Amino acid sequence: MPDAYAVPQRLLLAWMFRFLRPVRWHVFVACTYLVLGVVAEVLAVRQTGRAANFIQTLHPGDGKLGGWINNDGHAPLSARHVIDALLGRQAGFSSIIAGLVLITAAILALKYLRTVAETRMSMTMVYYIREGVYDKLQRVGFGFHDALSSGQLINRSLTDLQNVRVFVQSAVLSTLEIGLIVAGYIVLIFFISPWVALLALLPLPLWTFYILRFSRRVQPAAKAVMEAEDRNVSLITENIAGVHVVKAFATEAQEVAKYDAHCETYIGKVRRRIRLFADFTPVIRSIASGSYLTLFLAAGVLMIRGRLLAGDFLVLGQAMAQILTRLQVVSTINEQYQNAMVSARRLYEVLHAPPTVPEKPAARPLPPGPGTVRFEGVTFGYNPEKPNLHDVSFEAPGGSIVAIVGPTGAGKTTLVNLISRFYDPQGGGILIDGLDVRDVTLASLRTQVAFVFQETYLFSATVGGNIEYGRPGITAGEIEAAARLAQAHEFIDELPRRYETMLGERGASLSGGQRQRLAIARAIVTNPRVLILDDATASVDPHTEQMIRRAMRFVMHGRTTFVIAHRVSTVKAADLVVVLEHGAITQIGTHEQLMRADGHYRMIASVQLYGDDALPETSDPPSHMDRVAGPHGIGAAAATAGTLPHDREAGAGLEG
Repeated sequence: MPDAYAVPQRLLLAWMFRFLRPVRWHVFVACTYLVLGVVAEVLAVRQTGRAANFIQTLHPGDGKLGGWINNDGHAPLSARHVIDALLGRQAGFSSIIAGLVLITAAILALKYLRTVAETRMSMTMVYYIREGVYDKLQRVGFGFHDALSSGQLINRSLTDLQNVRVFVQSAVLSTLEIGLIVAGYIVLIFFISPWVALLALLPLPLWTFYILRFSRRVQPAAKAVMEAEDRNVSLITENIAGVHVVKAFATEAQEVAKYDAHCETYIGKVRRRIRLFADFTPVIRSIASGSYLTLFLAAGVLMIRGRLLAGDFLVLGQAMAQILTRLQVVSTINEQYQNAMVSARRLYEVLHAPPTVPEKPAARPLPPGPGTVRFEGVTFGYNPEKPNLHDVSFEAPGGSIVAIVGPTGAGKTTLVNLISRFYDPQGGGILIDGLDVRDVTLASLRTQVAFVFQETYLFSATVGGNIEYGRPGITAGEIEAAARLAQAHEFIDELPRRYETMLGERGASLSGGQRQRLAIARAIVTNPRVLILDDATASVDPHTEQMIRRAMRFVMHGRTTFVIAHRVSTVKAADLVVVLEHGAITQIGTHEQLMRADGHYRMIASVQLYGDDALPETSDPPSHMDRVAGPHGIGAAAATAGTLPHDREAGAGLEG
């Protein structure tokens, strides 16, 4: 994965704003309504001031206190005098009031239009970001999913995505609004009094300094909160998936205690972040309040000296209230920014994750062929420093059945996973019909290699939908034919709606054997060139296994089949048996040939065929690795295999 924490903040900030590209028209519309709304708001305040000044000019008085005191300096003007004066100059005052009404109506209309535009912009941006994240999660290789837990990926796809979206939207709209409000009202104040306008700008440098200083402290705290949240989501995900295990072992109290401990850790980190903002917000508001009081003091002095009218004082009060209210929003934007920077790095790791199995620009579709698979000196390790497979070389002719056997952890599943390029080997290569799998397109390769995994996964869809998953849109007859071959039609026919029956999550409403038979049917309908059965009949009873093997005789015919199995009854019919121990091939040949040679295969076969009495007296028999150590030993073992019976019918002995 890319090291997102090595990316400078300015580059990460620019990367976040690239999410606006698909919604630039929505951004333009929302910003247009915002600009018009701010202009209307400033004009409304100015119009209110004009109305107040107009009323003041009806009786100027001594000119010091705005004309609201009679010539004798004692009795205030009565309402009747003011109304009579207004009626005498009705035309001028009516035009001011009419203008104020129109501007207020415009403000209301623009607020509605702006809200609609912002909502469209926000939802559309979320759609595109989620689409990009989901598309990336589908395309990255198994190595990426091995590195990050399901809980982490869920949290990044939801919480982190929303943090980035909220900040990007606020950075564009709220920042633009704050800038326009401050600039508009400062200009308005400037025309009233340049000195007051200058005084209004004094707090800005102090705000900027304190916000930058605060940012360096809060980002590590925000990152710690999100990582703790990742662990909580992972724990919930695991417990939901493993609810049957929890119930079976009666460990509910233990799991609750574990979750409580995680929540305590999470709350502790949240409290630390809250304390940081609790120290930050009062300072910002104190600066605002001090600035507000200073400005009113200056305005009061100017009004007493007769240099400000009542309407100007009213405009100044409204302007400073709006400016300081908007500037206090900076603390909220700053909090969104700190969260977004942490979330953006985590999201960056997902969206910029390099493909673990990159497709070459010149890759071409896999051409038709019989399905010959050849391993040439393959060495692979999930950790390259600790290989799981060592110099594996063998060939499976097209249409043959290859059994992979060996002790647990020998690398059997890893070996077959390389055929479909779930991972790429660090050494050697894998060829299908003479073409390196790294030179063909992934889509053409994986449509020609079908898997029936050891752990069956079914989707929350209909039975028929799960079967046709690899070939959506096939006919009901093809679905039923595949189900019959997999010996699944009988139990499907007993379901309430047969093939239209909805399955629960992961097929929880079915037994293990039923789920496995659906998985086999799902693999059959893709008509693959290479079929891989990863211990596919481990979850079925011997009678069902016998029926599946009998039906699979027709499925395997004409296609190369790799079978990972522990039952000798399954392995006996294979054209080639490959024995893996500690990641290396120790034996290779047919069942009959390997039964005549000492080694792991004859040992496990003797136990299964003749019982425990056939076990050697030593409780820990030496590995066959010791007997065939080195390339010469392996070559000699391979030579004993002789010529594979290519011409016999595939799976002729699968009936047991």
